[in-house]
Amino acid sequence: MPALRLRGAATLVVAGQGVRISGGPFDALPPGANGLCLEAGAARIGEARWRLDIPDYQVPEPEALRLVLGSMLVAMTTAPDAAYHIGCLAGLGRTGLALACLARMSGIAGDPVLWVRANYHPKAVENPAQEAFVRGFTA
Repeated sequence: MPALRLRGAATLVVAGQGVRISGGPFDALPPGANGLCLEAGAARIGEARWRLDIPDYQVPEPEALRLVLGSMLVAMTTAPDAAYHIGCLAGLGRTGLALACLARMSGIAGDPVLWVRANYHPKAVENPAQEAFVRGFTA
């Protein structure tokens, strides 16, 4: 089996500090990173600091996502230099969705789908239902 690799990383400004968040398969969690696992079947799920199971190609309950991302933002405010990672199975659809919604909550201007595709991976947020969820997500 080939080694799992990160898909990319993006930097968000959180409380005036640049915070870098890697993304990809959760099982590619970098050593020491504070991880959000979105994949119930991840082999390394026990290493997740945060967990929100979202079925592949689906969208989460908005309030559940808002709560977990809010907790991440608190951690990022407290420790902006720490390593952070968001991951699902492949690191594109659900990971892109969560990262785009985190960007919205941190105050990015403009369309969060376009932002995540420009700053993380061009194929992030994989389907129309995920795009609609992200664009309708409110902090």
